[in-house]
Amino acid sequence: MALFDWQDTYSVGIEKMDSQHRKLFEIANAFLAAFERGEPRAALVAIFDELAAHTVSHFADEERLMQECGYAGFDRHKLSHEKLVERVLGYKRRIESVEPGVETRAMNVIKTWLNAHLLGMDRDYRDSVMRWEAGKTAAKLA
Repeated sequence: MALFDWQDTYSVGIEKMDSQHRKLFEIANAFLAAFERGEPRAALVAIFDELAAHTVSHFADEERLMQECGYAGFDRHKLSHEKLVERVLGYKRRIESVEPGVETRAMNVIKTWLNAHLLGMDRDYRDSVMRWEAGKTAAKLA
């Protein structure tokens, strides 16, 4: 069983964001599988680099969407993103340095964060985005 199993409860109802969230799960599972297979350090680092890059890209898209819709909790949400990016980059350096056991700790931190973030903070901005989208649709129909 994968450490990161996508479930419908993680959906924020915004396809672009859900697609990017699923990709985060996919990359995290690829990293875990490579680690469990005993892949060389370079392969682990490459996959973790992909995870870090996708995380940064996703956060930029999510933050842009939150700003466009005028989400009131933007600053708090952005700060949460910044803290995770800092942690992910720290784990990347530790993985590169071959710190024993760091891979498992990194995956557990990411899993805990994803669960809390997707089921909490991302649901908070969802309503703002949905209202904004509905307003745009109504304006087009008027």
